[in-house]
Amino acid sequence: MVSGEHPTRGAVERQLMRAALRILAGARLAVALVAGLLGIMSAPSAHQTQTVVIIIAVTAWSALYARWLWRDPPVGLAWADAAVLAAIGLFQPWTVPVVSVANGQGWVITLVSVAVVFHQWHTKPATGLVTALIVTAAFLLGAWWTAPALWVGAAAIGAWTPVQAVLSRVLVTLLLLGARTADAQEARAEAARREALVAEAVRADERVHIATLHDTAATTLLMVGLGEVGSNQAWVRGQARRDLTALVTDTDPTPEYGDVMPGLLDVIGTGRLAVDLSAPDVLPLPSAVGTAVLGALREALNNVARHSGEQKASVTVTDEGGRVAVVIADRGRGFKAEAVPAQRRGVANSIVDRLAAAGGRAVITSAPGEGTTVRLEWDRG
Repeated sequence: MVSGEHPTRGAVERQLMRAALRILAGARLAVALVAGLLGIMSAPSAHQTQTVVIIIAVTAWSALYARWLWRDPPVGLAWADAAVLAAIGLFQPWTVPVVSVANGQGWVITLVSVAVVFHQWHTKPATGLVTALIVTAAFLLGAWWTAPALWVGAAAIGAWTPVQAVLSRVLVTLLLLGARTADAQEARAEAARREALVAEAVRADERVHIATLHDTAATTLLMVGLGEVGSNQAWVRGQARRDLTALVTDTDPTPEYGDVMPGLLDVIGTGRLAVDLSAPDVLPLPSAVGTAVLGALREALNNVARHSGEQKASVTVTDEGGRVAVVIADRGRGFKAEAVPAQRRGVANSIVDRLAAAGGRAVITSAPGEGTTVRLEWDRG
């Protein structure tokens, strides 16, 4: 059965079949009504009552057939319709004038021709062909009973009916092949989109992990290795413990929303700088944004301690007009952005990229002898 709601079909194919079956349902009912009116108007004078009764029954069946076709054709619908059409084909001696049979015209052949074409849209190929042959054979037999001497005209038209069914089947097949090709392309595109999302998620996780590693253990070990701090200093031991904690809890689940001020105070309080802080009492942010801000703040303060030549910095936090801003400034030696070696990825990875991944932005302003300002921003939207 060809059905508009077949569970294994793709979206394009389902939409195509649903639209086609609804169009066919309306067309079948319209043809039945028009053919019925023509049949009543041309009914043999000796059998007008029988003709009216048969046409009313056929029209009622066509309405029921159209209703099923509109929703979703049940199994066996084409066989039931073929039985009805075969019956009206055999009833032609009572419903069709002899002259109409001789001319290959009449309301019966009109309904039969349309019906066998429509069957191809909701049946398997074998079923559609067999029902077309059954209906055609019944029509030809009824036409012969009606006018044996003038049967040639009806035979010519009736013989064309199976050809119409075959052409309809070819059209259905081509349309379904096109729809399935479109569904296959859409499936490949969706698979590619999913793979890209997974790959991006993996890359984002790697960036977060690398940034966390850079901000914690790598930075601490580098400072010790370069002799910037002594390995026996209490600050180094405490910082090593904090680094280990940060790495272990890096993948732990976090609340979706929370106050980042405790974390901000912890970053400032555990650093090596004297920080002049201006901030509100609370700063509620989404967890991803808060994590990015705190990580970027830690990296910015580490850079001040390592590169500026200053032991003091200022941190200003504002939350006004739907925009959160954290500004880290120092009056140290400053630098030229274009002179930073390509292998130095701290600012790019741990500050700029980190804020961008969370939907914010970071702007670094610096010049030799004029200090450095790092501005972290995020719009609440």
